[in-house]
Amino acid sequence: MKRRLIQDVLIYCFLPIIGIGFFYGKNASVPWFILIVGFLYTFYTRNKENRINYTFAAFLTLFTTYFLLTGNIKGDMLVQFNLGFIIFISISILLLEVLDVSICKIAFQDILMMLGESKLGVYKIGKRSKASLNLKKLSTIIILELLCCDLVAIYYINIKNIENFNTMISYEALIIIIFSLVELYQINLIRSKIKYIKNKNKKLVKEKVDLGKVINLEQYR
Repeated sequence: MKRRLIQDVLIYCFLPIIGIGFFYGKNASVPWFILIVGFLYTFYTRNKENRINYTFAAFLTLFTTYFLLTGNIKGDMLVQFNLGFIIFISISILLLEVLDVSICKIAFQDILMMLGESKLGVYKIGKRSKASLNLKKLSTIIILELLCCDLVAIYYINIKNIENFNTMISYEALIIIIFSLVELYQINLIRSKIKYIKNKNKKLVKEKVDLGKVINLEQYR
């Protein structure tokens, strides 16, 4: 369980952040190296562990691709690119939702599998806990958060043409805080449902074991 979690965090999160943070300016091929390592590791987990961590793989790909695309962009062009990049991510998530592919549901499955659950176990937990609705709500909230922050930035940069970004940052921070509280509420609901199902399953298993012992004792009387 811990091995999977540590492996995924090291390859998908620490590698791109540390690699680009320390070596990107010195060697432009670093993002390509990170992408290759990520692809090979994904291929390994697919064949050896029968799983793919789609959430972390997507993070590695987006994070690394961003630095590949912005290597020669600076100043105002970089600001405009960042706004467009966030819109692209928001629209992509929205399209996935329309196709009934919830990013939060995928993340939910990935986390459970990192913690040692099998595909069947993940399916049973998801079905019995009835967390799908909360996961869809969470995905929608994330889309709205990204779009609201981006619209605030577009308004202040392109319409008001401000040079002092303090006001824009203050509004964005307020949006992030509000949405984060709502997201934490949804996450807590999902966690409570999963905890309830797991405790219920443990109780049922214990009852079956106890019942089996009683039957066995009756047979020897």
